[in-house]
Amino acid sequence: MHDQRNTMLANEKIGSLIVKLASPAIVGLVVQAVYNLVDTIFVGRGLGDQSMLGIAGISVAFPVQMLMMAIALGVGVGGASIISRSLGVGNQERAERTVGNMITMVILASLIFTVLGLVFMEPMLALFGASSAVMPFASEYTYYILIGTVFFTFSTAMSNAIRAEGNTFFAMIILLVGSIINIILDPIFIFWLGMGIKGAAIATVISQILSTVMVIYYYASNRATVCFVPHTLRPDPSIIHESTYIGISEFLFNAVESSLFLLFNQSLLYYGGDVAIAVFGIIIKVFMLTLMPIIGIKQAIQPILGFNYGARKFDRVKRTISLSSYITTGLCLLSTIIVFLIPEQIILIFSDDPALLSMGVPALKICYLMMPFIGAQVVTTALLQSLGKSKESLILTLSRQIIFLPPLVVIFPLFFGLTGVWISFPVSDFLAAVVAVILMQKEAKKLDH
Repeated sequence: MHDQRNTMLANEKIGSLIVKLASPAIVGLVVQAVYNLVDTIFVGRGLGDQSMLGIAGISVAFPVQMLMMAIALGVGVGGASIISRSLGVGNQERAERTVGNMITMVILASLIFTVLGLVFMEPMLALFGASSAVMPFASEYTYYILIGTVFFTFSTAMSNAIRAEGNTFFAMIILLVGSIINIILDPIFIFWLGMGIKGAAIATVISQILSTVMVIYYYASNRATVCFVPHTLRPDPSIIHESTYIGISEFLFNAVESSLFLLFNQSLLYYGGDVAIAVFGIIIKVFMLTLMPIIGIKQAIQPILGFNYGARKFDRVKRTISLSSYITTGLCLLSTIIVFLIPEQIILIFSDDPALLSMGVPALKICYLMMPFIGAQVVTTALLQSLGKSKESLILTLSRQIIFLPPLVVIFPLFFGLTGVWISFPVSDFLAAVVAVILMQKEAKKLDH
């Protein structure tokens, strides 16, 4: 199997190789995006005159879910790295100890987060932009989401462990089944049982419980290459240290993203009120959905770039960079065209509130202005990570979210009001793309020598 994979990476046609490796990744990532989308859609369509407040409530709760994701990926990515490397050197025992320690870490971290979240829920939601009108919706939704923290983080983290041992299909099925169940339960709880926004949260938690059950079934049914052994739950300092060291960047990236919502939502609340926060929530969900295929391409080209660079097959590296740049830019351009052609229809999927539609249509267009440039950023990030250029990769990753976007969100509204908040997003996208092109050209020149 190892030799077959190496032969494939070294010799198969780049175009078909990208398609083969990207397809399962794209399916899994799109499922995750849909998973985050359906609650907003059904709440928007199910609360009638209060749809805008419901959408704003979910938008305010979204950073809390991002913090949950930070825990899951921090444990999942770090543990998965140890598992895959341990299997590579034939150390089955260390891989099994890692699975047990991942379970211990994710459960303990989730319980601590749940307790702190419930105790400080309303002050936290207020920081994330919940006004007095939105707070009842945000707190009702967040309460149940926090109760389900352990199920979400456990299933997400352990899906990384399952993927690390090579079973990408079952990891994808876990995501797919959870998403489908959520989509089925949302209208039942929101419309038929009349539970409103609480129903959306409960449907989400039930789908996460099912995903957790599937993970447990996977390890209990002897399907796993790396088995779960109860005594491995005992904390192993070396594994915890290494896993945390590897996963901390993933944790911090998602945690910082979550904290940035404090700045965005407070600015939106000041200049545009609850409607602006609801619009931003819709834009983020739509943006995530259109970005997932691009991230799938990134995940596909990383092993191609890394393997062929190591094998000094620089022509294949350059071909991969070129082709993936065309593909990602084309996909970004397509999504931009769709947004500009049918912005009203996109907003109407979530709600027919006139104020939401009036503000949402121009805001959606503005935020997508520089979407075609994001393809270059993603491909460059994949190249830098594949070549082990951690410093350059970190600079590019942080350039938009930390270096460019926060100052622009503060400065532009001083001159342009609410429109300035929306303008800050495409401007930061463009500036980050400039950084990406500079870094890509620098690395591409080295491939010619």
